[in-house]
Amino acid sequence: MIYVTDGSFEGILTAVFEAYVNKEEPESIVSKEFFQMQLGSEVREIKTDSERSHRVNNAIKSKVSQDALEIIYRAWLSEHNDVGVAIYKYIKLGLQIGSRVVSFLQNPDILMVNDLSQKVFQEYHLFLGILRFKKLKNGIYYSKIEPDNNIIMLLTVHFAERMADQPWIIHDARRNISALYNTEEVVYTMQKEIRISEDICEDSVFETLWKNYFQSIAIESRKNLRLQRSFMPRRYWKNLPEKQL
Repeated sequence: MIYVTDGSFEGILTAVFEAYVNKEEPESIVSKEFFQMQLGSEVREIKTDSERSHRVNNAIKSKVSQDALEIIYRAWLSEHNDVGVAIYKYIKLGLQIGSRVVSFLQNPDILMVNDLSQKVFQEYHLFLGILRFKKLKNGIYYSKIEPDNNIIMLLTVHFAERMADQPWIIHDARRNISALYNTEEVVYTMQKEIRISEDICEDSVFETLWKNYFQSIAIESRKNLRLQRSFMPRRYWKNLPEKQL
């Protein structure tokens, strides 16, 4: 049995509800985007139901723990192909043994969800330090990112608090998702391409100064590119002004 969802977190929680109601053990829970028909498999399309997903959400918080819910959510943000069914098995076991599930790492599904959650959390914290905004001439701050995981929602929570009085856009170019903040609320939008030309950027002079500063403080004899890449992998460099030397 393959469950096909719309790919949302609410969709996965709805699928968990459906599996319990129908007393089924889905072999896979995938989004429409990644679904591939397999011979001999029965397919069930799961329509996201906010009431049912809310009931599962509350059951996890009350019968397992808030920590477990956050771990599951971060694992979902990894967009791993098999994360859906692993989350289902995590919740199923969690409802049996309670909060102990978070440390039940001898179970491969619990370990997988935990590892994916950790990777998402680590990348989120990395981006808190390396995310760069450009100030546009219209006063809006713009940042382009291309993270491995779908962390834009985690980042917007942070920056909506840290830059509460500034309008900004965080653009995930890898997923074509943009978070727009107008000092009151965050709105998410899908757009294939956003181009910011240099003539509408106000910060070009400051970018040049920052690049020069970054270059001038570097001690040539102490350069360690291997160590630098371990803290800041090369795949992130193209969106960092100090690396465009």
